[in-house]
Amino acid sequence: MHSSHFLTRYGLGVVYATALGVVKVEIPDVTRNETVQRVERPGFEPSDITVHVAGMLQKYFHGERIDFGDIPVDLGCIPPFRHKILTVIRNLPFGVVSTYGQVARECGSPSAARAAGGALASNPIPIIIPCHRVVASDGRLTGFSAPGGERAKMVLLKMEGVEFKGLLVDANHMVLHRAACR
Repeated sequence: MHSSHFLTRYGLGVVYATALGVVKVEIPDVTRNETVQRVERPGFEPSDITVHVAGMLQKYFHGERIDFGDIPVDLGCIPPFRHKILTVIRNLPFGVVSTYGQVARECGSPSAARAAGGALASNPIPIIIPCHRVVASDGRLTGFSAPGGERAKMVLLKMEGVEFKGLLVDANHMVLHRAACR
């Protein structure tokens, strides 16, 4: 296992990887307003991939549009249905939002919206697998297991240019149909 830290205006994050790819990302609480000083947490030795991805995540949190699509991820310990859900979510582009029901349908399980939500709640690789881009069918922000919860989800979506009508995602940012799950 390898790890590298990345510093954002919200605090310190950590990316972890095996030889196969990224296995975990810890993001800071983006709902905090104060600037956080760099405080290194103990970790593992860095690798080329953790250093590269940490740099990309740092740029993302500083407002740059970053495509994480080519970053290898290691989902070897994830059960098959959750793996399918995370794979579909990985393909959601920057600034585009989908719903739990749409994700479930794309994976061939149209009645499994709650199960899709459960899979996303256990996403070990937020941002790279952008679970923050999935909302309820009416545009409500629901569930986000990263620090800051749903408020953090809103901050991340706003960083990506998603517009809101009150607390609801503007439907113009939602994907209605995408390619089927692999």
